[in-house]
Amino acid sequence: MRFIYGPVPSRRLGLSLGVDLVPKKTCSYDCIYCQLGRTTNKTIQRDIYIPDQPIIREIEEYLDHMKTPVDYITFSGSGEPTLHSRIGSIIGEIKGMTSIPVAVITNGSLLFMDEVKGDLSQADLVIPSLDAVSRTIYETINRPEESLEIDQVIQGMVDFRAQFRGQIWVEVLYCRGVNDDPSEITKMKTVVEKINPTRIQLNTVYRPPAEDFASPLTEERLKEIQEDFGSKASIIAPYRGDNFLGAKGVVETRIINALNRRPLTAEDMAEMLGLHPQEIIKHLKSLLDGNTIRYRLHGRKTFYEIAS
Repeated sequence: MRFIYGPVPSRRLGLSLGVDLVPKKTCSYDCIYCQLGRTTNKTIQRDIYIPDQPIIREIEEYLDHMKTPVDYITFSGSGEPTLHSRIGSIIGEIKGMTSIPVAVITNGSLLFMDEVKGDLSQADLVIPSLDAVSRTIYETINRPEESLEIDQVIQGMVDFRAQFRGQIWVEVLYCRGVNDDPSEITKMKTVVEKINPTRIQLNTVYRPPAEDFASPLTEERLKEIQEDFGSKASIIAPYRGDNFLGAKGVVETRIINALNRRPLTAEDMAEMLGLHPQEIIKHLKSLLDGNTIRYRLHGRKTFYEIAS
């Protein structure tokens, strides 16, 4: 499969079948915390980056032979999915072939465009990110394409919320010393109340970021911010997976597929595959010995990634 991946564990969506619509690191942002590294193609130009039909065929094939039920079909992956100008058509085709709900995880930067709002109207759930509401902090943490303005981005989310019939969960990711100042949190609360999402999801840096200075908040600080935001807010908790895989070849293939998307710890993979951590370590050792993967340290944890 070239354009879909998983099912993978999601800390908010359970088991999710991922759909990747754009080449790796094609995005309107270059966020300092991105687990995929720095953006190599920063753009707001919408295009047919990948033809529709190969994507649809892969989804059909998965659904026809699905052994592991999934909770969502999720547009996310290696870049900003709303940059694909045919995302609305693809969502429509998926809705015609399955009752599995469709989610779109987006940085929200293009929601000011009427065509993007229309394209996402068929989704069941849209999760836009909003990490800052002040211009300087927005430019520091998200490093947007030069034509983007934070006021325009915010208004796009407000307008989309007013017409969208599904659920909207706004995600705010905090980096210590960057966007966690009390005054910025107060401004963020005011803006989020204006957007009026179904949920507010608070996040921090869990995996190796694009920039070393993107540091996580403590759990205690996240809880303080959660209290500030009120009853709609929750902290994105680690995923707890079920046992759905077995054979060595299948496990190592799943590990490689997952690491192609993001770095993971052995504990992450044990939860994802439903295996004992020591069993995961055996597979990781085999992949390390074959120079298929490598490891690096971040925040006192060992993360594994594909060897480049």
